Amino acid sequence: MSDDAAEEQADFASEEEEPVEFWDKVKHWTRQEHDGQWLSIAIFVGIAVLGAALITQAQVIPGYKLNPILDDYSLVDIAWNEDGTQALAIVDGASGYSIIKLEGGEETVILNKLANSVERTDSGWLVVGDDGWIAACNDPCSQASHLATKTLSGWGNSTDGQSIMDVVSDDGTSGILLISDDSGQATVRHYNADTISEAATPLEIGMKLDSLTELPDGEFIAVGSLTTSFPSWSDGDKNPASPPSRGLIVAVDMVQKNQSANMDMIIVHIGENGKFHSVLPDSSGEGIAIVAGTSGAVRVDSLVSVSTVDGVPGSTSAVVDDYGTIWFAGNLDTHRVGILEAGKTEGETVEVPQGANFDSVLAVQAGDEVHFHGKSAGERATLDPAVRNSIQSLSVLSDMIFLFIGSTMLLTMAFKLYDNWHLGGW
Repeated sequence: MSDDAAEEQADFASEEEEPVEFWDKVKHWTRQEHDGQWLSIAIFVGIAVLGAALITQAQVIPGYKLNPILDDYSLVDIAWNEDGTQALAIVDGASGYSIIKLEGGEETVILNKLANSVERTDSGWLVVGDDGWIAACNDPCSQASHLATKTLSGWGNSTDGQSIMDVVSDDGTSGILLISDDSGQATVRHYNADTISEAATPLEIGMKLDSLTELPDGEFIAVGSLTTSFPSWSDGDKNPASPPSRGLIVAVDMVQKNQSANMDMIIVHIGENGKFHSVLPDSSGEGIAIVAGTSGAVRVDSLVSVSTVDGVPGSTSAVVDDYGTIWFAGNLDTHRVGILEAGKTEGETVEVPQGANFDSVLAVQAGDEVHFHGKSAGERATLDPAVRNSIQSLSVLSDMIFLFIGSTMLLTMAFKLYDNWHLGGW
């Protein structure tokens, strides 16, 4: 008989002779060795390694994949219908600019023409371009005859040089036009049916606005950049570089929505180097809008005060999904995107699977998905936010596995404790 076995037998013999306190027995059980101890240790280490791997992989956002589209075109702008089955897109191809319809994997050219922006409305799409061109295309918008040019009175002597950069409209009949006039200055006009208002007082030269957004409560915010008049210094050799740009946020003030007169453009904020590119609704209750830019994101409140949104990285595109979560994308080759969860005040950076190696210059919602587009032909990555909360998500799956293993271990320990207690004569 080994020394350990003799010691153990002696211990149990002494236990039969006199009562032993509970904690004395616990110490006895935890110090005793047995033949299966190395197997238990190996299982424990294996579970720890598996858990660490699951935790690491769970940090990768599921539902994200490289999903090329428009292999023969560079995308300028795109707008999907409500269920993500049809879209109207402005593209640049070998034969120039075109407006095309996307449906079921098919690409149909509607019109060969230069355009700047496309907007989804209740009944179809609006497309806008240079020289005051605005056209409506009602569903199904599958041929050129469905695209009707609007003739608006009130432009003045001519529409020449009036480049419509963006449009906001619910019904397609009335809305707000963001315009770069013949002097290159940004302004806005309201249109209703076949009449257009006078332009608001233009911003100063050098203030460039790229997009206009209407928020859920009816506020209008335009964003872009301001080119400064002084040179910057490059980071590398400290030589003067080209004049830098700074992010620009402008509010469009109207006495009443759908009223043509009394429109003003109010500068809300001039940011750091770079530009602002997207305006999205703020679901945190702390403000009315989140404005994304190349240097990060800011929150605009109802008093048009601006504050920085911590944790959000610089981006070149941003989009909000059906759950109210905002996604910020830039160089997708880094396998990182920013995210601001619905109801949260601070953002974070998360990991996405490898595959996309382009800069996202446009992010849009397409039904339940969000799409990130590059500026070259075919470049698109898609993300299904619903997968994050399903069993397909490793985060959810690992939580379930952890709960199962933890519950099993607790039950096993409880049974062992009961068994040892019973054998001990309690």
